[in-house]
Amino acid sequence: MAQDNDKAHLGKIDEAEFEASLVAGETELIATRPVRRPPKKTPPQPAWAGKQLGHFKLLRLIGEGKMGRVIQARDINLQRLVALKVLCKRLPGIDATKRVDQFFREARAAAQIDHPNVVHIYEINQHDGWWYIAMEMIEGGNLREAIKAAGPLPAQKACAFIADAASALATAHELGILHRDIKPTNLMLTRQGRCKVTDFGLVHMDDPNDPFQFTHKAVGSPLFMAPELILRGEQTPALDVYSLGTTLFFALTGRAPFVGKTVQEVLKKHVKAPIPDLRTVMRDCSATLAVLVARALAKAPGDRPSAGDMAAALRAESIAGQMADSGTLSPGASSLIRELMGSGVTDTTVASQLVTFAERWAKSLRRRRQWVIGSVAVLATVLLLFGGYRLIGQLRGRRAAGSGSLMRYFPDAPANYGVADPDSRPFPVGPDVQNPPAFSWVGRINPGQFQFVASRSGRHFYPLDDPRSVLIRAEEVVGYRTPQAAQADGKTAAP
Repeated sequence: MAQDNDKAHLGKIDEAEFEASLVAGETELIATRPVRRPPKKTPPQPAWAGKQLGHFKLLRLIGEGKMGRVIQARDINLQRLVALKVLCKRLPGIDATKRVDQFFREARAAAQIDHPNVVHIYEINQHDGWWYIAMEMIEGGNLREAIKAAGPLPAQKACAFIADAASALATAHELGILHRDIKPTNLMLTRQGRCKVTDFGLVHMDDPNDPFQFTHKAVGSPLFMAPELILRGEQTPALDVYSLGTTLFFALTGRAPFVGKTVQEVLKKHVKAPIPDLRTVMRDCSATLAVLVARALAKAPGDRPSAGDMAAALRAESIAGQMADSGTLSPGASSLIRELMGSGVTDTTVASQLVTFAERWAKSLRRRRQWVIGSVAVLATVLLLFGGYRLIGQLRGRRAAGSGSLMRYFPDAPANYGVADPDSRPFPVGPDVQNPPAFSWVGRINPGQFQFVASRSGRHFYPLDDPRSVLIRAEEVVGYRTPQAAQADGKTAAP
């Protein structure tokens, strides 16, 4: 009976043990605002609320899972809100060393991706045996919460959000990092209307020494999992693109593309079921957006676009959505997506869309007994719009376009669309150099005359006193006497 109780406790944080490890909150250095009287019916707060974990004052519980919990906290030194991911002390099937190594692995993967659409990692450390990751606090919630509250998103907004995530994944893929768990709950939305990727707990890193590759089993969320993951096939960046496509489908329709009564039924549909046509669920969807979603959901990884191409196409679709009420009346956008994605949308398609619109307009005017004037107006409109479309096509010379040519199509769009100011990223604080992780080179290798270190497969080098330098594995570390020597070896100074 006692053993059953112990097993039930695995993977959950012991409230009494967690609270006992904390200290009473200290007076903060900056004067706080007067506390307003709370309403009569205030939700009960955890017993640890208001206490300190290291130099963080704990405020409220954000979420909890089998790996641990996420707590909103305030850094009492820097006076900023953070999200603390606190690791459980006991996890079923994972010993203590592997548990902490995997926790470091998640933080290292996210910290390596220097991109404004990835949730920033500030610090990884431990207090009284409780390991935690301090990360950027996103107060807008996640994509799933937004859709649950407001319903399916307009195409313009959904494309902008998924384009942000695709841009972040493109950078991750260049570094040999696969997320492997892209889904609506792992896409955080800021109050400024941007999207950021989070939760790298199932990350695949291009490191043969990585002990947590999970190649022997399927990982991820069944509703958003790529077929090759289900079939234990080769894992490439295309699997993240597939998950991103399912997430885009969810954002536009409010449901996943493949659903079923059981997990096995859902997984079978990912592998064998025909790709759903977005236009059967979303009638006002443009043909180009429907083709893009279908390309992302292709069964064969080689048939999917790259994350970078998908980001470019989605940004074009989003920008085009700001110019017209419907994507079907945006010939410029249709042409651009055709060039980026090879969608097969032709001039005839655009012409037929215009004629369909004209016919509907004429029928409406006939009902009002103005069909003669309406017919003349319709003919003039069709000739003007289609003639302008053909003229634009001739001026472009039908050259293939890449993501760098968006300004040519949308000269009024800001040059930094979709990219935040890189200087706005806070400097990430690493772990205590006096207590390095088990895999670190510190304490195992004498640096000698070297003043800088780097990972053989990494792109940055670090001074020895940089806390992040301890995260380099012993078998990967390489030393340099001067910054010039590191630069000569192809490394760049860490930001």
